[in-house]
Amino acid sequence: MDRSELESSRAWRDIRQQFSATGRAAIVQRGLTQEIEALVIEAYQSSLAAVRSAPAAIFAAGDFGRCEPFPYCEIDIVIVQESSARANLNQSAAQFVRLLWEKGVRIKQRACTIVECLELLRQDTEFTVKMLDRRLLAGDSAFASEVDGNLASVFAKDGQQFAERLIALTRARHGKYQETPSHREPDVKESPGGLRDLRFITALERFRPHEVKPTPQLEKPAACLSSVRCFLNYRAREDRHIFDLAAQEAYVEEFAQGAVRHAWMREYFRHARLVFTEARRVLESCETSTSSLLEAFRESQSRFSNNEFSVINGRFYLRRPGDLVVDGETIFRLLEFLARHGIPPAPETERRLEAAKGAVAAFCEQPRPLWPAIRTILSLPHAARAFRVLQNTGLLSAIFPEWADIEGMATPDFDHPYTADEHTLMGIERICDLRESSDGARRRFSELLSEIEDQSVLLFALLFHELGEGPTDRSRMALKLAREASARIGMPAPDQDMVDFLIEQQTSLSDVIRGRDLDDPATVHLLSEQVGTLERLRMLTVLTYADLAATFSENMLAWRLERLWQTYIATQRELTRELETDRIQDLPASLSESAEFVKGFPMRYLRAHAAEEIHMHTRLYELSQEQGAAVQLAQVQGAYKLTVVALDRPALFASFAGAISSFGLDIVKAEAFSNSKGVILDRFIFADPKRTLQLNPPEAERLQDLIRRLALGKTEARRLFRTGLQQQPKKRAMAPQVRFDSEACETATLVEIVTEDRLGLLYSLATVFARNACDIDVVLIDTKGHRAIDFFYVAQNGMKLSPQLQADLKEQLLRSCSEDQ
Repeated sequence: MDRSELESSRAWRDIRQQFSATGRAAIVQRGLTQEIEALVIEAYQSSLAAVRSAPAAIFAAGDFGRCEPFPYCEIDIVIVQESSARANLNQSAAQFVRLLWEKGVRIKQRACTIVECLELLRQDTEFTVKMLDRRLLAGDSAFASEVDGNLASVFAKDGQQFAERLIALTRARHGKYQETPSHREPDVKESPGGLRDLRFITALERFRPHEVKPTPQLEKPAACLSSVRCFLNYRAREDRHIFDLAAQEAYVEEFAQGAVRHAWMREYFRHARLVFTEARRVLESCETSTSSLLEAFRESQSRFSNNEFSVINGRFYLRRPGDLVVDGETIFRLLEFLARHGIPPAPETERRLEAAKGAVAAFCEQPRPLWPAIRTILSLPHAARAFRVLQNTGLLSAIFPEWADIEGMATPDFDHPYTADEHTLMGIERICDLRESSDGARRRFSELLSEIEDQSVLLFALLFHELGEGPTDRSRMALKLAREASARIGMPAPDQDMVDFLIEQQTSLSDVIRGRDLDDPATVHLLSEQVGTLERLRMLTVLTYADLAATFSENMLAWRLERLWQTYIATQRELTRELETDRIQDLPASLSESAEFVKGFPMRYLRAHAAEEIHMHTRLYELSQEQGAAVQLAQVQGAYKLTVVALDRPALFASFAGAISSFGLDIVKAEAFSNSKGVILDRFIFADPKRTLQLNPPEAERLQDLIRRLALGKTEARRLFRTGLQQQPKKRAMAPQVRFDSEACETATLVEIVTEDRLGLLYSLATVFARNACDIDVVLIDTKGHRAIDFFYVAQNGMKLSPQLQADLKEQLLRSCSEDQ
């Protein structure tokens, strides 16, 4: 394309120099409009006007029609003539275009009659939007008025249809860019929050003036976006709208001397978010459903209305907006409502949330016990939507001021295509997506997520894992900020410890994926030492999944997820092996000498239990020395925890499990440890679905007494369970799996059982081992939903299980899994 005549003109150079001095796109657009308009009129006089045999008009459209052209961009020109001159129209238009190209002006022209112009409106939405901004350049003014009148009639008649087409195109464009303006290298024209969104808003204002109000707060964002696009075009000497990293550095160097690129880009993203937020609200205000099914669904959602929130047309409104300012806890009830039902706020509600930012920040800046409310929100199915609303309204940084450090901040990891805040929110969304049924490779991670006891801690760690600057200091700074925030909201120490671990080790699995040799035993052993427990491994694996899924496209993600799963399996087996082989030899300095009894327990015991809990176990051990057995029952987070310290005896673990189940209690987690002196420490966590212990306090005492008598051998277990475990048969949803591993350690065989949970399952499984004269050394039981995952280290006569015994046990265990008691 030859632009030498236009570019070499003094006016062009003056415009470029003024832009370089100020960075203001308005100067460029005003100057270009004058220069190009003069060239267009000159070409018209030499071509179309000279041969005109019927009335004609030339209109500027689109950016040129608004007097906002960009350098090196195509100029939209629409030539309209009466139908009687159609035969000469194309030839005259071709000469007109040639004259402008010779001057260095590239145009995108339409030559048509009035009838054809009106038909184009019905077929081409982009043409329709451009014609909204038409401006007469030359031609017959009376004929131009006739054209305007015809267009105005069509816009008035079909405006609703035009708006719906434009809305559909905008939705599709936003979807192409993942509904976010926060791309590391944004497209200043097409990305959400870009110039096309500004055009969308103004077009909808024309089509729906009663629904879309003027938005003067977008003047500064519009100026910023226009300035960047002018710069990109001048820099490339062609139409360019990808704001890549090199261009970002060059722009800051030219127009923001002394600024750091990523700091200036935060300002850019702030402007883009404002535009996208307004475009999204315009979409939500103007969208009208033609689907009776969707209308019925929205109508059904109105039943979720309560005394604080009204649900109307699939959006919720505040009944008492003033509560946001006077009652700080209102925002957390609102977030719980959103996270529970997934109903988004109406645009009016979002604006009220924005206005309440100062009040929310004042409420949250002082230490308050907010963790119970936040934990509830994070545990609900639509938690990601709640946090997206917080980000959209600026309230996330009001609740957690630490969050402001990464808003609009590019991450130091060049693999990440989004800013740090967007990457984090996408990671939370990917985890929440796993809560739904997943197919293919994701199903494995979905099942793994279901095994995590407290997903809210995982999501909290993910929220803070990107805080801090630089690849070296990021984890350290993120850890510091997460500790400050968790202390301020009253997070319990064990949860804080888990958050610390996840942030500190956030790259451990990723480092292996990137190139470590999983076949090297040293790699897996080192990783297992870093992780420590199976619970931590599950959390770290899902966090790594979220990080990968929020970073890579589908075609780049599959092999990474496969590699992550292989890493998880290898580390899981190593940790399971260490349950038996890695034993406590020396007491840590933090424990007193009275805790000697833990010597010989698996190292997992120290990793999985806080010092306070070990001290409690020590007191139970001392009590058992006096009484022969010690039992403690306590309530923990909506469940019960039963701890027993006693001397081992045959089928004791099975007896405990059966006793608990005979009360109608549902065991969700269990672990059993023993040392070389025959001291056992068994711990069971169980739910009380029928509220037996809550409604009948004496039953709690009776359960503890029963466990104590079983530990002392004063009661025979089998007599108690003949009627206590009866339940209705039910269809099994999953096939049970039983796996034996004789290579895990030298003295016992690891038995892994994965099956559907049921009342009395643990008792049934443990009874199978007892019936076959097998000794259970270490037990780790976990149940999530309807899925039980049980690990037993089992020996017979101090030796590993023989192949024949394994075969017999497998048959019996599978039968126990499949049959209801």
